[in-house]
Formats: sequence, structure tokens, C-alpha cells
Amino acid sequence: MSENKPKSIATIKVCVHKDCRAKGSEQIYENLKEGLFPDEAVVLKVSDCFGYCKMGPNIAINDNIVKGVKPFLAVETVRQELRDPSCKADGLGSKPLDALDDVLDSIDKL
Repeated sequence: MSENKPKSIATIKVCVHKDCRAKGSEQIYENLKEGLFPDEAVVLKVSDCFGYCKMGPNIAINDNIVKGVKPFLAVETVRQELRDPSCKADGLGSKPLDALDDVLDSIDKL
């Protein structure tokens, strides 16, 4: 690993499931890809559904789900979330996806 490459402080996952995609998640991904700077040390990925379709488009920052992200505000939303100390990366994400686990458990019971 290069010494010049900054350590990742955040993994950002953009939901690209059909409901979030219909609400602009692909534009969110593009805006983040173009608007975040290399020194911000983020890893940008796409992901499948987080289970909050009606509140989308949704992103996860270190497993902290942010709902209803506006495509034109995506970069500022991410920067604002990253200023929150609870959002710092710890290797696994600082906040578990307990809410998603609850949703999946309720689906299994159907």
C-alpha cells in the first residue's frame, strides 16, 4: 500500500435498488464520485436495498443509514455526516445495521 494514499475514513454505499434508483440514487452516486475529493479518503460503493424503500433514496455511511438523500445535496450530506464523531470508521462501521436486521427478521416471519 502506498504511503501517500490516505487511510479510508468512510465507506459510502449508495442503494441502487429499483425504488431508490427511481428516486435518483444513480445521480447521487455520480455526484459523490465527482464531488468528493481524493483527500477525503472515502470508499464509494453501490449496494442493494437497505430496507427503507419508501424513504429513499438511501445511502449508508459506515453502516449508518441516511434516508431521503437529495441528489443535488449528496456531497454536502456526506460531508455533514462525516463531521459527526459517531460516523467514523472502525473497520466494520461504527453503527450496526440493527434496523435492517429487524426488517429482515420480520420478513422471515411472514
